[in-house]
Amino acid sequence: MNPPENNNLDPQDDIPKFETNNTAKPLNTNFDPNFSNGTQTVPNSVAVLVLGILSICFCWCYGIIGIILGIIAIVMSGTADKEYKANTYKYSLASYKNLKAGRICAIIGLCLSSLYIILIIIYFVIFGAMLFGASNFGAWH
Repeated sequence: MNPPENNNLDPQDDIPKFETNNTAKPLNTNFDPNFSNGTQTVPNSVAVLVLGILSICFCWCYGIIGIILGIIAIVMSGTADKEYKANTYKYSLASYKNLKAGRICAIIGLCLSSLYIILIIIYFVIFGAMLFGASNFGAWH
């Protein structure tokens, strides 16, 4: 009789064992502060983004609503940014980018609202000066 062929079977569990040439490089275990592998979202990142966008949208409502929403978004983003930087590994990078985008939108909304309020003040000063000047025009002569 011929000897049995070697078929790489383990007699205990009959699972084939395949020989591989494992030349894969090991994973880099050095810590990279820009890399985030977390799964949680940064606290209030979506709220900051929504408030920042709304501050831009409402900056034309005499500026007051836009300023209020912009200040709230900037304060919330500051606390969330500190939390992210304290635990970078815990939070996802996408949620941090949402936080930064919301902060930028809030700053833009705050600037636009401030400019709108300044324009309204200038308008009332000029309009008031015209009314005051027109009402006292006869008194000067």
